[in-house]
Amino acid sequence: MYRPYISIIIPTRNNPDDLIDCINSIIKLNYPKDRMGLLIWDNDSHIENISTIKNYLDNLELMNNIDINYIKNKFNSGVYTSRDKLLQRIKSETQFILSIDDDIVLPSNILDTLLLLFQQNDSVGIVGPRTVFDHHPEKTAHGAGFVNWWFGNYSDLDTNKNLECDYVIGCCMLIKKSVIDDLGGFDRDYYTSHGEVDFCIKSKKMGYKILYCPDVIVRHRVEKGGTKTLERTYYLHRNKLFVIKKNSPIPQKWISLTLYFFFGFFKSALGSIYNNRKLKPQEINIIMKAYIDGWLNRTGKRI
Repeated sequence: MYRPYISIIIPTRNNPDDLIDCINSIIKLNYPKDRMGLLIWDNDSHIENISTIKNYLDNLELMNNIDINYIKNKFNSGVYTSRDKLLQRIKSETQFILSIDDDIVLPSNILDTLLLLFQQNDSVGIVGPRTVFDHHPEKTAHGAGFVNWWFGNYSDLDTNKNLECDYVIGCCMLIKKSVIDDLGGFDRDYYTSHGEVDFCIKSKKMGYKILYCPDVIVRHRVEKGGTKTLERTYYLHRNKLFVIKKNSPIPQKWISLTLYFFFGFFKSALGSIYNNRKLKPQEINIIMKAYIDGWLNRTGKRI
């Protein structure tokens, strides 16, 4: 049976325990280790975390026939710049890229199952699995993603059959190498959050199909409702404006931008008050900054 070469790329930062569990699940994949390459981009983790990871990887290379490339960056370049830099380092023989987060656990059959979908339809460019909450595996965390360009809204649909969609979640995506060649990689403007939405939509515009595959289940170590930090709040709101600006067709673009900018802020502010059960001025200010920076095209790392 022919097995294409697959490069697995992982950005990480100060998360050694989850990363090690993630790599252990990679080692257990029922796929030839000499047909896989693992590339890890460390965004300036603390020295003790780097030491833990390097010791683990050194022992791993002695015991397993897998090519590992661990790159330590001197600063935090963000999730999507990191992924884009890793794409520049994959081997020339690479035919598929498995782009994953450092806090997921892969099922052993993921590669063979997802590769079959590419073999069945040449126009498929990206496939994503069903992801579930690691501590609540009966609950789907991410399904098939869709964008309403009139209102700038995202929707998430879970189903029991393969479904063509607008985007799949970025914590686990199997990407055909030709998509990277044609598209040029991930957009570094996003820094983090929504970069996969942009990537999938641009791929779809180039004629590639984006598929959601619920038969493959990946465990993701995130809490219900997502991480609630000021940094994440900022990039979630700012980058959504970037997605609309960069990808929405006219006239939907100006309608959705107007609705999102003028009504979205008040909705987000009210949501902050409701979720926190009180007014948190710092969070409101971050949301306001996100909307202003998004409108003024202030890209990359801002907070």
